[in-house]
Amino acid sequence: MKKIYTILLSVLSLIIFIFINFQSTEIKTKRLNKTIRYNDHLKNKWMDFSGGKKGKLIFADPPYLVIIYLHNGTKKKVFGIKVEGGKGRINRGKTPRPFWSYDGTLFSYRYFGNIYVSNEDGLRKIINNSDMDTSNETRWSLINLKGEKYLFGPSKRGTAIAVSIDNPANIVEIFPYPIIDKHCELTEDGKNIVYNNGNNIFIASLDIKGVGIKISHGQNCRPCISPMKYAAWLTAPHKSYNLHSITDGKFVKELKAPLREEIYRLNWSNKEEFAVHMFGSRGNTRMHIRKISTGESLYVGNGWDPDLWVGNIK
Repeated sequence: MKKIYTILLSVLSLIIFIFINFQSTEIKTKRLNKTIRYNDHLKNKWMDFSGGKKGKLIFADPPYLVIIYLHNGTKKKVFGIKVEGGKGRINRGKTPRPFWSYDGTLFSYRYFGNIYVSNEDGLRKIINNSDMDTSNETRWSLINLKGEKYLFGPSKRGTAIAVSIDNPANIVEIFPYPIIDKHCELTEDGKNIVYNNGNNIFIASLDIKGVGIKISHGQNCRPCISPMKYAAWLTAPHKSYNLHSITDGKFVKELKAPLREEIYRLNWSNKEEFAVHMFGSRGNTRMHIRKISTGESLYVGNGWDPDLWVGNIK
């Protein structure tokens, strides 16, 4: 009888142990995946600013990657993802430079010299090819090519390449001239490129042979491109971005920093009308969404390397 009692007690202890640990695991998992109510005031501001659009803002708050859902005022840390970065030139270079795909289903980011593609739940895949330049400051964007998703960015040879997400051994050379220094972006249709050659910013049509048209003036800082219309580059001392026509390189307008602030790391959304940037290079990380047609700005919080996706609310 004593033996049976001992066995029953042991079984009961095991059940209690499993129950407690199971419950703890569930609670921990829920907390890690939790989407929390963030800012209803920002939600209302965004809905007015955007004309009732859906908006997803991704940015780094090292060591976390964070998404704010602007249209419902919630935010979450992306489960399981760690990132580097922070104040100072060296740490700034390590920041993840996230980039939404045009359909908003995936994003790319850099961590510890590797490029990843992930969904919003943190299910991610490392995209590794020895020809990719994944050094500090580089940014790899998600593009559609031949009906598939590719990563687009600089090669170690100074060209621009596209690397298949499904099969990273599959590379397509997009821009064959070995003159790119870290920064390059492509229009949504894949026909035009903006890049930095280490001295100036150039645009080029991929339908025409040649290195393209120089659009900067003794400056080679932070080029970016809109889905179809503009190429832009950062002027010194971080007071504005100059916007140029992607087709002929002509100056179109100046996008100035918000009052008493800087403008740094401008990134276009998937829509021509909206872009996002942070404050500046000195460690202040105030983020602003910009309306390109009017220059209006909307402060959305603090963080590194913001990128914005805009869609319709069904």
